[in-house]
Amino acid sequence: GLTERALTERHSSDPKCAGCHARIDPFGFALERYDAIGRLRTKDAAGLAIDSRTRAMDGTELDGIEGLRTYLLTKRRDTFERQFCRKLLGYALGRGVQLSDQPLLDEMLKQLATNEHRVVTVVEMIVRSRQFCEIRNRDQAATE
Repeated sequence: GLTERALTERHSSDPKCAGCHARIDPFGFALERYDAIGRLRTKDAAGLAIDSRTRAMDGTELDGIEGLRTYLLTKRRDTFERQFCRKLLGYALGRGVQLSDQPLLDEMLKQLATNEHRVVTVVEMIVRSRQFCEIRNRDQAATE
């Protein structure tokens, strides 16, 4: 008779699990109104009402996706954008981000701030970067 959230909260009360859950659960709870493929829902899998109110690790109260969006755009924008850039760059390069990539990441963040935080800014910087061009050229040379 427990909601999915209550089951998660019970599991995360285990000290071995609590550390990670304290960091990630608030984001999941804020998105609880969406199912695994992003469809809006009002009840969980057991047919119980969904509560998307939660509290981030820093104590900020979040209510659903709007609360999460506001939180990420205000209190966590720098952290969110830095991680987004790191992950996108690593994905584009097909490898982990290295210390030598730091100047590019710093410039990406700077350009994001001056270009209204538009994702296209980051994508263009990546595809024009030395790192991206060299890894692609190396792959082509190996197949010729």
